[in-house]
Amino acid sequence: MKRYCILLTMIPALIFASCTKNTLSKIPQISLAGFIGDSLIAGSADTVSIYISFTDGDADLGVNPNNTQGYYDIYLKDSRYDTGYVGYFFPTIDPSAEVSSKGLSGTILFQQPAALLHTRPDSLHMKYGDTLNYEIYIEDRARHQSNHITTPTFIIRP
Repeated sequence: MKRYCILLTMIPALIFASCTKNTLSKIPQISLAGFIGDSLIAGSADTVSIYISFTDGDADLGVNPNNTQGYYDIYLKDSRYDTGYVGYFFPTIDPSAEVSSKGLSGTILFQQPAALLHTRPDSLHMKYGDTLNYEIYIEDRARHQSNHITTPTFIIRP
């Protein structure tokens, strides 16, 4: 009888413990997990590699690349220019990973080829090189904007 009472009190406790609620924020959060590429040659095969850790409580990351609204997933701003942010897409996320009750987290590797990076077109930068960093944020499908992070400064050599 004593075992039966213990068993009856443990079953509701186990059920209650297994019904944990998702406490992650629906607003994505990011952090810089790594950065490779402190000095690059403009127009070369060099690459800047940025590792971004992310968490999204409702797991709604990944805009359809065919959207007509002009939405993107990752936004980068080059510190050298006042032209705003440039948008990029996430790779395709497996729909089975998008469980809103559990959230979604992982690490993104974003690579920017030096072939697309150039020094500013003035004599000083054309001769000695240019320094910059990126300000980055992500948005989910509900258009929730994450916090902003900044990469370390890196050099583009002519």
